[in-house]
Amino acid sequence: MSIDPITLEVMRSRLDEIVTTMERLLFHSGYSPILRESYDGSACILDSSGRVIVGSGMPIHIFPYYYTVQAILQRHGDRMHPGDVFLLNDPYVGGSLHVPDMAVVTPVYYQSQLIAFCASIAHKPDLGGLVPGSSGAGAREIFHEGILVPGVRYWTNDGVNPDVEEILRQNSRAPKEVLGDLRAQVGCTRVGGRRLVELCDEYGIETILGSFDFLIERAGRLLKMELAKLPDAEQEAEGFLDSDGVDLDRPVRFHVLVSKRGEEIQFDYSRSDPQVKGPVNLRPQCSETAALLALLGYLDPTIPINDGPRRAVCFVNPPGLVTSAQHPAPINNYFPTICLLYACVQLALSKFDPGRAVAPAGLGVGACSLGYERSRRGVRAVQYELTTSSLGGTTVADGAFGTIAIYHITASQPIEILETEYPVQVTRFEPVVDSAGAGKHRGGSGCVREYRLLADAKFTLRMGGFQQGAWGVAGGSGPARASCTLNPGTEREERLPPLATRDLVPEDVVHLRLPGGGGYGSPIERDPHAVLEDVRNGIVSLAAARDVYGVVLDPTERNVDLVATDELRQAMGRSAPAPRRFPTAHASRVT
Repeated sequence: MSIDPITLEVMRSRLDEIVTTMERLLFHSGYSPILRESYDGSACILDSSGRVIVGSGMPIHIFPYYYTVQAILQRHGDRMHPGDVFLLNDPYVGGSLHVPDMAVVTPVYYQSQLIAFCASIAHKPDLGGLVPGSSGAGAREIFHEGILVPGVRYWTNDGVNPDVEEILRQNSRAPKEVLGDLRAQVGCTRVGGRRLVELCDEYGIETILGSFDFLIERAGRLLKMELAKLPDAEQEAEGFLDSDGVDLDRPVRFHVLVSKRGEEIQFDYSRSDPQVKGPVNLRPQCSETAALLALLGYLDPTIPINDGPRRAVCFVNPPGLVTSAQHPAPINNYFPTICLLYACVQLALSKFDPGRAVAPAGLGVGACSLGYERSRRGVRAVQYELTTSSLGGTTVADGAFGTIAIYHITASQPIEILETEYPVQVTRFEPVVDSAGAGKHRGGSGCVREYRLLADAKFTLRMGGFQQGAWGVAGGSGPARASCTLNPGTEREERLPPLATRDLVPEDVVHLRLPGGGGYGSPIERDPHAVLEDVRNGIVSLAAARDVYGVVLDPTERNVDLVATDELRQAMGRSAPAPRRFPTAHASRVT
């Protein structure tokens, strides 16, 4: 069917509006702080075969929706009916990145014909498992990570399935929040379905289905047009995770080989380590998403995230690797792993055209949870927070503060919300001086986030980047690394590894130091007045301004001594050592 360009553009805009409305409804209706405050969720529209058409929310969720809907189609097929809603969170069945990511899938019918699926993913604060928050540092198999839902019918025209809901209620430490978030997901997908039906009434089903095909084909074509501009070559990069949480002295290797020929590109993970005992493994949907999002960001961030780019890219990812874990390997701590893999792909891609290079974000991304027997509301509760880093510098700008690279959300929950709902005080939340990777365009600075407990709690930490930090590019330096300390400055001080669980008591203090982003370009090329502003804002110290950036400031920090700065920078340029590209012995590298 031929559709005129104006109508196609109207369809694209209307579909974007529908999925954005779904996303906003999800966040505004969510019960748990991880959903309503950190926005750890997404919405998606797929066609009747499960191809992603358009999505909104967390980018890492969007491509894997394809695998979730394929699982629903395989399990239920022609047994689906109008009014049905399905649940799935098993990463070995569908596209969930880990067990807490519960997907809600609603088939959409028009005049008895299946035309689409409206879907939503939202992170659940607790679905059982070893520890509050489900995702435990001690998990050694997927069964330790919470209840697995393989794609069951949750809702029909007659209403919710009470048996399914009761199973979920009895397997959660935070049932009110879990079930409330599920209702928000069901609601947003049903609203999306109604809006699609209205669109069919207005433009006709043939126009809508034809637009689906066009949007997928167009996104794939845009990707290939950008690929054609790059030189044909092979580039590789590797990075190391601190450990798997079991063998603490053994870093875990991630390797990617990128091969580009004409309009074709392939990502080969086959030289990565075998899957490991601890919960840092990735399922293939994670590894694919890391590469696809890095590629789109490198080529053209305006290319839509739908099934077009996914079908245009090839992967080599043999089963049983840390990038393609097989059942029943644990996978709950995928956060630092997928961010490391994303940075490695960025690093390899930068060799094709250094003018597009981006310094990596800090590699301490993860999560922490505190499980309380009694919250401020008098019930059992789970405080679940993402630990953020900052973005790396680019060819044109400094890295943004407090944003997770592959997530593109500012995930820190408001202190007022935390202290209202949980028996905890946030005593510090502030940038750390000299924590950003230095460069012509520096990374975003790192920060400190510190908690004082007011009740007994079980604390679980799931991070990375304590030993294996990020790097700088094009002469920039790496940022300060992440760390976590219990009760700093006391006799009970304890430096925790990235994966740990501890029982805490009132007055215990959790001190998290979160990393900044890597720097881009030589620090002595940075605008001296930008360095002055950084000093005034507490991002760069006076000593670092002089010793790292070569900027001489007067003692009052009122202005730059341009003559002294020029002389110092000339001297530093003559004697400059090689830039600190990689901060550890197990350096990530491009060959």
